[in-house]
Amino acid sequence: MRRVRSKSVALCREKSIPKVPRITLDDHDIRLEDESHENFSFLDAVSESRHMLQQRLGGIIQEGITEGQRLALSSGLWQCASTSPRCDVLITIAPHADENTTKEFVFWLHDVIKKCEPQFELKIRRHCLTNTYGIYITANYTSLLKGAELCHLKKRVKPCFGGGMRDFSFDEAQCFQGLEIKSNFLSSMERSMIVRQMLLMIKAPSVKNLTFRPIKSYNKNDHKTVRIPEGATLLVNLMSQGLIDTVMPTHDTEILAKLNTEWVWTLLEEQPLARIESYFGTEIAMYFAWLEHYTTALFAPALIGLIIYFLGGVSLADDKNNHETTLFGDICFVCFAFVNCIWSTAYLEFWKRHQAELAFKWGTYDVESDDFLEEPRPAYKGECLKPNPVSGRLEPFYPEWKHFVIRYGITFPITFACVLVMFMAMFCLLQLQDIADAYLQNSYYFRWILYVPMVIYALIIVCGDFLYRRLAIFLNDLENYRTDEQYETYLIQKVVIFQCVSAFGSMFYIAFYLGNMKRLQETLATLLLTRQITQNLIEIGLPLLMGKFKIAKLTYQMTRSMSDHSLQRHVDAARNRRNTLSSSASASLDKDDDDSDSLASNEQPGTPDGSLRKRKNLFLPASPVKTNQLSPSKDTFEVTQAELESLMPSYARPLDDYLEMFIQFGYVLLFSPAFPLAAACAAINNLFEIRIDAMKLCNTVQRPFGRRVKNIGAWQKAMELMGIAGVIVNCALIGKSGLVQRMWPNLSAEGHILLIIVLEHLVMAAKSWLDAVIPDIPQWIRIESAKTELWRREAYKRESRLLSNVDSNSDLSSIVPPDSPSSESSAPLNKKVDYRRNIERYGYRRANHSCAPPASRSLNFY
Repeated sequence: MRRVRSKSVALCREKSIPKVPRITLDDHDIRLEDESHENFSFLDAVSESRHMLQQRLGGIIQEGITEGQRLALSSGLWQCASTSPRCDVLITIAPHADENTTKEFVFWLHDVIKKCEPQFELKIRRHCLTNTYGIYITANYTSLLKGAELCHLKKRVKPCFGGGMRDFSFDEAQCFQGLEIKSNFLSSMERSMIVRQMLLMIKAPSVKNLTFRPIKSYNKNDHKTVRIPEGATLLVNLMSQGLIDTVMPTHDTEILAKLNTEWVWTLLEEQPLARIESYFGTEIAMYFAWLEHYTTALFAPALIGLIIYFLGGVSLADDKNNHETTLFGDICFVCFAFVNCIWSTAYLEFWKRHQAELAFKWGTYDVESDDFLEEPRPAYKGECLKPNPVSGRLEPFYPEWKHFVIRYGITFPITFACVLVMFMAMFCLLQLQDIADAYLQNSYYFRWILYVPMVIYALIIVCGDFLYRRLAIFLNDLENYRTDEQYETYLIQKVVIFQCVSAFGSMFYIAFYLGNMKRLQETLATLLLTRQITQNLIEIGLPLLMGKFKIAKLTYQMTRSMSDHSLQRHVDAARNRRNTLSSSASASLDKDDDDSDSLASNEQPGTPDGSLRKRKNLFLPASPVKTNQLSPSKDTFEVTQAELESLMPSYARPLDDYLEMFIQFGYVLLFSPAFPLAAACAAINNLFEIRIDAMKLCNTVQRPFGRRVKNIGAWQKAMELMGIAGVIVNCALIGKSGLVQRMWPNLSAEGHILLIIVLEHLVMAAKSWLDAVIPDIPQWIRIESAKTELWRREAYKRESRLLSNVDSNSDLSSIVPPDSPSSESSAPLNKKVDYRRNIERYGYRRANHSCAPPASRSLNFY
């Protein structure tokens, strides 16, 4: 009975509490049931996690596909960027967190420039990608002609007035050829150079500092007051404070398209140097002319090196059994070393002649640079203002003893420390190379490891150059040089010292310490090829990809709040707008060319009517400027080409390009007897280097301001010193060659040194003879320069004679009748000249050389 009752109670409990697990008395069964329950729970958790991971991964992939499609769609806005209206100089304002303060600063800067240079036409435009503003500056034709005289631009004179190239003079403007064609007389490079020079002459007055203070403080914790100290250059000071982002000329799309067709995408055709000089300036054109001349000159040692290589003269094996092959290789080694010495001298002398021809053709042959006559650098900082000892104008003054202390107390020790670090890295890697040679020399599968230390060393050179370049610029800025030429010369010295140690240190170690010519050959080949490939990739590939990524990122951020339909509508509108503007611009350009290509007969350069041709105005109105005019449009997202150019990296000077070729010249000249194919590799690389540098200038960097030079500057002296070093090194290599050891097997160390000295003196004598035989300046340039000097003397005599007549006669009508033009014999350079006024004008120009406001003029803004 108890058993039945207990069973019924148990059944009732089971029905009432079904979730309670059944418990048995068997310990083994309890353990198995718990393990199975844990296994099922673990599998369920894994399955659920896997399902959630798949869902999340699928969502990420789907979101990435969607955002990628949107990124590609938004890229259509900058890919269809409209052509910018032509301007001479573009000033972009740095973005600021407070947009109202940025607007007020734009107004303030606009008013300052307009008050100092009222002839400028200023337009303000909002840049959508960076959410900031740009000031587009254009100068009229009359002000550009006056600025051409200020910048000492050389222009061609009409044949009836003597012909040739002479400094432009505004009062004698009618004597210059092509003055009537306003669109062609001054190139876009010259226009931007003139406007930049006039902007740099705007300085804070001496009465009180220029101060910008917003009308209303939008953020109490942020100090908005900007002060320009007395005598400081306006633009340079604002750029140093981070308020101005860039000051740049914009590209001309028509000329740029021609350069891309005729220059960038060609390989073996001749460079359009005249077009390059007209568009980029003399300095950049001179660099490409030098690079082309150097590449052409490389074909001579390249051809000789190829012949030696195919004849087997390049073999430097250590096997002494093949006596004839090794003897022939030693003879080729010595002959090629002599060829290098003679080739370098002839190349440098012929380049001087070609350089003089180009300078005379471009009007920079007689550009003389005197430190006291040149204007101080815009970034030059002085402790006080003192008069210039020559001109008497007030300018910043910096004591000379501080240059000496900084140069020899700070700059040289830091440079020596950097050179020492690079030398230690070189020594460690060469020791690793020796270890690899000892253990893996005969390995078939791991022989490639022998080249790894040299590849790492080449990469360290590239990275070290990148970091040291920033340090050298900082040290050069700390030394605070007055003129651009001084600044560039000392910067080149710092960079070249480090580069020579980093590039050639290992070569000297292997050639003269280890004495292993086979290893020197391998090291030279590895460094030369690795350096050329990596520098080309860094020079063009990385900036191009980073620039496109930056613009695509900004465009994506700008359009992130739009719907896909709205974004597609804006892209279509941008594409239609670009097509419409391009067609209308070409039509209006043709109409302007037919209607207004020349000045009217009664139009003088000094009249207001001598302005530039009217172009379609895509700018916001400049005067009067109101706050609501700068508000962004909510219906139009227009990206212009000028806005995209302002986002590109700047290109100030061809310092890096010269340095790259200078190191390559050192490799070819110093150590190519060990690797005769070095000249051939360099020539092939330079064929592509010309186009890579051209593509960089035309497509990946901002357009640089033009600069007038007569030669390649300090690099000419550096290459001459490299030529002398090449003679010494090649003679030393000849002394270390096997041919000398065969001819004089018992020659002592003193005999080796004496032999090297005798060879060096003989080659130096041949070098000096070539220098004397080949004149640096062609004969026809001497004749043309003498003609110009004769014309100047005759003009001075005429001016002196006429001025003496003015002093003796109070009435000027006896010289120049007031209503009738004078004869050409009395005043051949101007038909109607008031010489008293000219004297006063020249005196005034010397006393007021700057375009900055005078001291008595107060500038009160806000």
